[in-house]
Amino acid sequence: MKNPNGYGCIKKLSGNRRRPYIFVVSEQGKQRVIGSFSSQVEALIFQTDYNRTHGRPRLSDNKITWAELYHRWLPAHIEHTGPSASTLAGYRAAYRHCAPLYDLEVSKIKYRHLQDVIDRMKKAGLSYSSCKKVRSLLSLTFRYALRMEYTHRSFDRLIQIGKNKPVRPHKPFSRQLINRLWAHVDAPGVDTVLILIYSGMRVSEMLHLRKSDVNRRQKYFDIRQSKTVSGIRIIPIHDRIWPLVEARMQCPGDCLIADDEGCPYDYSRYCTVWRRVMDLIRGSGHTTHDCRHTCATLLDNACANPNAVRRILGHADGDVTDKVYTHKALRQLRKAINLIK
Repeated sequence: MKNPNGYGCIKKLSGNRRRPYIFVVSEQGKQRVIGSFSSQVEALIFQTDYNRTHGRPRLSDNKITWAELYHRWLPAHIEHTGPSASTLAGYRAAYRHCAPLYDLEVSKIKYRHLQDVIDRMKKAGLSYSSCKKVRSLLSLTFRYALRMEYTHRSFDRLIQIGKNKPVRPHKPFSRQLINRLWAHVDAPGVDTVLILIYSGMRVSEMLHLRKSDVNRRQKYFDIRQSKTVSGIRIIPIHDRIWPLVEARMQCPGDCLIADDEGCPYDYSRYCTVWRRVMDLIRGSGHTTHDCRHTCATLLDNACANPNAVRRILGHADGDVTDKVYTHKALRQLRKAINLIK
């Protein structure tokens, strides 16, 4: 990743280290280590503070480049919003697509410069999702630039990325396939697919669940890690999958979904389990995200309360005042989830 000239760089050392990230600067043609850190976030924050307090070469505030703007914005954004690791990875990927902007002065950047970045990505055949992440990054960095008075221009809602044309639209599981899952419920991994369908969880949320996140008295999942703020929620456990959850609670390991030795699955390993289950029920072509679509479809077909559906799935509903689930709300959500047959 390119930094502004003289800004130093962050490197990750190999091996199992307590503080694997280091911040280095170049002096007389040689690199000198300034500090070591336990996470990349700590290193980024230190990098920004170091360059702010030391007289290292850089442009003045009114001539800040977009690359330096990014490196000033990111630590502040991390401190205030605490984005997930996957979100940070998305920012880094989007930053790489913005290479034509690196050396441009923020105060002189025009709409055409930003739109050109998107247009080049589309011509290269990059996905709608990638373009959307770049647009989001550009909007966030320029909002920061406005607050810091590096520019007086705002490009919100101006950058066009076109319409989303999914390569393979998601489709819900048919009732026949769901019945096949129940018929093979004792086969390895089948229970995890049913848990996804009857809860509406993202697969990443399920894989991050620890047994301590399962409330056995009130029978709900406490989702503590999600890709969105709205995804932090509780999900009542459907009556049909409660025995499957109880069986998982008796297995080795701290995570709810683990192998026979108690080792948790990452997404790559779980995809192997997923493919075996799909082969078993003849459901090839389905992806893990189809489980969320299945849950949403079944809830809609059962005429579940729309607000309850949004809460179960972890979709934003615009209600910023109601962040804590009450016991009454839990009963309402349980009533909605049990409409699924």
